[in-house]
Amino acid sequence: MKKTLIFVVVALIIGLSFIIVAKILSNTAIDIKNKGYVRVKGFAKQEIKSDLAIFEAKIVEEDADLKLCYKNLTTSKDKVKNFLKTFGIPDNSIEFYSANIDEEYKINERGYSTDEFVKYILKQNFKIESNDVEQISKLAEEISQLLDDGVKMFVSDPKYVYTKLDDLKVEMIGRATANAKERAKTIAEKGNFRLGPIASVRVGIFQITPLHSTKVSNYGINDTSSIDKEIKSVVEIKYFVR
Repeated sequence: MKKTLIFVVVALIIGLSFIIVAKILSNTAIDIKNKGYVRVKGFAKQEIKSDLAIFEAKIVEEDADLKLCYKNLTTSKDKVKNFLKTFGIPDNSIEFYSANIDEEYKINERGYSTDEFVKYILKQNFKIESNDVEQISKLAEEISQLLDDGVKMFVSDPKYVYTKLDDLKVEMIGRATANAKERAKTIAEKGNFRLGPIASVRVGIFQITPLHSTKVSNYGINDTSSIDKEIKSVVEIKYFVR
């Protein structure tokens, strides 16, 4: 009697186990049917040419006599203006900033500054903005001629930007979205299922790189070092499937 009872209990447990497993499988099937989805990525890229160049440099003069230092700075500034004029840079493209003045004091053998004055250091920054990007590129290569004329300068690499980027980004998102939709249709045809409504859309970070570059970054790239660039857009779309 006791053994019979044990067999009955075991049979009930096994039977309940099959029911539970069947229910889990049934729920899984319903979940896949109702909540299944396919995720696709769409891509778009386009070559662009910078339409604005920004060139920045700094004129530096040093002397213990402040009056002479300013005089030398004025002379160097005039040389820069004349050079830019002969180079074809219009005056309205050039912006000179106010000069900054620093004082340098002697450093002792322990590396500390003393009260012994050495000289004044005058710095004047200027910036050029031009839509003629090729002209600025050439200027950056040849402005070192001023060094031979006694002008002390620090020159930054020119920056090249595309000013219609915001409008282009909207267009690129549209193209990448269309590409994702075509990919989803192909997958649906091959997988023998139908696409349902869109579950979610995620627009990726734009990558603006020098032409033919393969660099990518999770934070996006916005290259300003090259005139000719390539913009890449990625859109990820999740479709429910039926």
